[in-house]
Amino acid sequence: MLKSLYIRNFRGIKEAEIEELTDVNIFIGRNGVGKSSILEAIYLTSSWVEPIDPIRENVAKADYIISRRGGRGGWDMYRDMIWYAKDVKKDIEIILRFVSSKELKLKTFYEITISYLVLGQRSPMFLEISEDTLSGVNIVSEATRTTKPIYYYNFVTNRFWDPNTKSYSGSLRIIREKIFEKFRDEMEFLRNTVFLDNKISIKDVEERIWQKLLDNRLDKIIANLVKEEYEPNVENIIFKPTKLGKYALALALPKTTIEIDALGDGVRNAIFYASALSLAENTIALIEDPEVHQHPGGMATLMRFILRTSKERKLQLFITTQSIELINIVRRICEDLGLRLRIFFVEKDYSTDIVSIRILESIDVEHLQKLGLDPRLLYLL
Repeated sequence: MLKSLYIRNFRGIKEAEIEELTDVNIFIGRNGVGKSSILEAIYLTSSWVEPIDPIRENVAKADYIISRRGGRGGWDMYRDMIWYAKDVKKDIEIILRFVSSKELKLKTFYEITISYLVLGQRSPMFLEISEDTLSGVNIVSEATRTTKPIYYYNFVTNRFWDPNTKSYSGSLRIIREKIFEKFRDEMEFLRNTVFLDNKISIKDVEERIWQKLLDNRLDKIIANLVKEEYEPNVENIIFKPTKLGKYALALALPKTTIEIDALGDGVRNAIFYASALSLAENTIALIEDPEVHQHPGGMATLMRFILRTSKERKLQLFITTQSIELINIVRRICEDLGLRLRIFFVEKDYSTDIVSIRILESIDVEHLQKLGLDPRLLYLL
């Protein structure tokens, strides 16, 4: 589990540090202060271990953080957009600190391109290491040793990057083995990081998620979620033949079947989010604005499912929201389930672009509301 996060030169964040992370972490604040960027930073670092998104078909994580906001291109063409102030001369740095007391200091450099690599190697992230990191293993020969023995290592390609010469060099197999041995638990935790936003496609749910759910009969818990709040008469969720000779997910009702495509946005999002989380285990789940398209009743049902699943499957949750109703719902459910909760108020000093993170304890949120104050509007105080 992550216990803290440091971000520098990423999107609109010149610098930010988030400490005291826990089971469930909620980020609130004004638009444009960097809440979604925090999720994207974690997602990008996970590409150092596994470059491919676990729920989107043939999508590199590095490409997705570029395309998801505007649908325009990928890493190689538009990566300058994620550099703070488009100052590509400075490296992006993201440091993950774990409860194990281990730390992954990851960087990327503007010169790094990925499209020429096979899909499974398309990570632009490099771990900063020294020979001390690897218990004395010689990373380079004495003849090529630099005066400052700091190296940047890409795990999936097993290569080093030299930011001075802007060139790659190969690596010994033992180095890859040593790094995996040292950071095994942390890497496995990062590997299958899942990013849930409102851009999950029906095709990905049908082809990449639902078949795995059926193999483990997890489809039944998704049907129960739908029955509880959205469609009380649903009997099952099935694959229905289409006119094109393919199959589509559909709700089986007493008198008809309704394709997922035809459902309202609220129930469709609930099915997508619940399906993806039901396959995740012992990893990070990043959830952007889960209240979108949800009635308060649907929001409560969906968040109860998400939080219960996170406890059962050992997921660390990072959630952005603009909804005070969602915050109150999550507070109550976390208390019932025994999950630890942190609410972070994110604000930005626009004169310096330094992002500061303020922890709001549950009691603080409760007191603010009793005083008639909305925690989302703390920047006005």
